Amino acid sequence: MLLGAGYILGVAQLQARAYPFLSGADFYLHRTVDVMIVVWSFWVASSVASFLNVVAWRMPRGESINGRSHCPRCLSQLKARDNFPVFGWLALHGRCRACRLPISSRYPIVESVVGFSLTATVVAELYQVSLPGQAQTYGGALWFPRLDPLILVTLIYHVVGLTICWALGLIRFDGNRLPANLSYFALIVTIVPILVFPTLMIVPWQMEVQDDWRPDGRYVDAIIRVITAIVAATALGRYLAKVFCPTADPKLDPLGKSTVRLIDLIVILSIPSLLVGWQASPAVIVLASVLAFWIRPIMPRQTDAFGRFAIAMPVALTFQIVFWRRLDSADTATGLLFPLWPSENSSPGVMLFWLFMVGMVPLWLRESPANTNPNTANTNPNTGDAELSSDLALKDAAFEQELAVEDRKLGDASGAAREPTERKRDADT
Repeated sequence: MLLGAGYILGVAQLQARAYPFLSGADFYLHRTVDVMIVVWSFWVASSVASFLNVVAWRMPRGESINGRSHCPRCLSQLKARDNFPVFGWLALHGRCRACRLPISSRYPIVESVVGFSLTATVVAELYQVSLPGQAQTYGGALWFPRLDPLILVTLIYHVVGLTICWALGLIRFDGNRLPANLSYFALIVTIVPILVFPTLMIVPWQMEVQDDWRPDGRYVDAIIRVITAIVAATALGRYLAKVFCPTADPKLDPLGKSTVRLIDLIVILSIPSLLVGWQASPAVIVLASVLAFWIRPIMPRQTDAFGRFAIAMPVALTFQIVFWRRLDSADTATGLLFPLWPSENSSPGVMLFWLFMVGMVPLWLRESPANTNPNTANTNPNTGDAELSSDLALKDAAFEQELAVEDRKLGDASGAAREPTERKRDADT
């Protein structure tokens, strides 16, 4: 409340100085609208993020995502005031009200980060400062956000797509496979709206576009744009396979662990490719890989490079959507934030440069030796790779059997009389 009041009073007074015929009171209503939009958007977005925490925890384990939230320790249901995003966890000092055991700080962190991500998208599109080709209808200091059906439909589409990207990233961040039903749902909610309402394309699938191009009614272009987005995501996924899943082989090993990782990677790359176009996908991938490298020191030790990349992808996608107009080389009226950013009407040299940068991703983003070794990677039984835990158990049983056979062969009485704990300690040595 203090921050909101400071924004309303401070910004209104600053704007009044630039307009001698207006006083600060003339701007209070307009700046109050700004605060209400931000507060309401963050509350809804953080509530969505709270639900995503449930999705990331339950879906990989085959549990239902319905029902009230409960403590992961004692399973007691949370009260409504405790379930308030971010502030409920702070009010409880990070502990369950019933059992007083600690609740992971991941919950408020995810709610905050996802809340800011979705709120930035909402504000940027409502105030018409993000989408390329969108007519700016505001001017001066007395402007209001514009709420018309087209803007709201476009905003809902981008928010839903970005939310799906966060859900996929959170699941892969935990080392879990993407549930098949969630992958199908993610592709459906990002593909079907474009085919039904081509205006959601925003940008075309071609590289050379006329200045008067508009997406309205271009159903054939919408089909081709979806196809090119999926093809680009598949090609870029295979390009990045040497980083995240070097042994993937869809032909000879279609059900292998590395092949499953490759499929998950392609699904994750398909979301930004569908939302912002295949042209900007290489830059979004490079930005996500840089973020994944940057956040490595603060991530849990068991998190692999793929998990960090997956959680960085929605952050990079948020940057692309919020600054889309400034990054689009075809929208020269607003000026360019970065003239080398790939988009429609970019030169072939720019596209080749970003494809080259994608090829450089293995230089700064790679799996650690512990994660690349199939015998030691992801041994947590809660990560979803059940076959790995089973393989390790079988190897342990086989080793114990071999040890018993050697004892019998050698006829070592002392070895036969050793205690199990002592034998295991010698075996570990």
